[in-house]
Amino acid sequence: MATAPVTTPPDSGPQGSPQVSGRWLTRGRDGRLSLFLPGEQEVVRWTEHASGWQGPDRLPAPGVLPRVTLAQGEDGYVHLVGGRRTADGNLELVHAVQFQTGRPMLGWTSLGHPNRIAKWTGDLTAVVDGAGRLCVALKNGGGGVSVRLQQTNGGWGRWQDLGGRRVRETIAAAVDGEGLVELFVADATSVGRWIQEKPGAPFTAAEKLTVTTTPAVFSALTTQDGEVVLFFSDEDSTVRRWAPGREEDARLLLEAAGPGPLVPAVTAIDGHPCTVLAQETADGEVAFAAYPTGNEDAGAWWTPTEPGAGRGLSLALCPRGDQGLVAVVLPPGGQPLLNRQKTAEGGFALGRWKPLD
Repeated sequence: MATAPVTTPPDSGPQGSPQVSGRWLTRGRDGRLSLFLPGEQEVVRWTEHASGWQGPDRLPAPGVLPRVTLAQGEDGYVHLVGGRRTADGNLELVHAVQFQTGRPMLGWTSLGHPNRIAKWTGDLTAVVDGAGRLCVALKNGGGGVSVRLQQTNGGWGRWQDLGGRRVRETIAAAVDGEGLVELFVADATSVGRWIQEKPGAPFTAAEKLTVTTTPAVFSALTTQDGEVVLFFSDEDSTVRRWAPGREEDARLLLEAAGPGPLVPAVTAIDGHPCTVLAQETADGEVAFAAYPTGNEDAGAWWTPTEPGAGRGLSLALCPRGDQGLVAVVLPPGGQPLLNRQKTAEGGFALGRWKPLD
């Protein structure tokens, strides 16, 4: 299989090395996996086939900065959101869609920007609601959060300013069992939750948790029963889980495996619904932990794996039904490595990290 240079870790601005976030490992309606990575003026895509992986396909992204966020809905459509410079030097957000696995993308169309003088204020968060509408959120120039919702006819509503001051750049988002989007926004002393009262509705403020979080670990997940939970780490590098619909406070899960971002996913282990966490360690390993969903008292502990790819990894997980969980890591300046859950073995077991073939 042909290979191509791909992304390296993020930096503090839009002009640096390529960066990918969100669901950059996706599963189509036909069950096949796709892997997306941004490059210069393009998005590089690999697609799974019966004979192995094919690619890289180079999808044009003229003028788009090499920092792309991906989201996927239940309809299988893959949404890509990024930014590009306008003729007057401002920044506009842009959106493209892949409707079918392995097919060309449609786009890139402009989403504008919430600020009149549009500058880079932080990476985007994107999620698709139960009706297939994309929701885009980002830190705005005023230090708060702005959100824009796609409409059922494919158009876009107005930007909604959620307010806030000096919020963290990372915004967590997930869709509950009723198809409604939930957003989690952190500042120096708290985490705020924003919800929708009905599909497509503007966001309203809900609970606020008084806590100090770290930027690296801040991810939301929809569990098998449709509950949205937030994973974050505190000042003591302890991973906690907050289920606002069930508990007022966050619960301690385990110590963080390392300094890297934490990626959660759901899968079945021995026929039981479970939650899996993955995180890069300080030694460049990828550690996994698993526990029965909704039964955190059962305990969770980290098991390290060795991709042998160095530090600064990007990491993605993708559930694949009865075929288990698929994991991909991207080393700085290197090629993707893939691992699969061994569903025939007892407990949570993985194979070896391998290049795409």
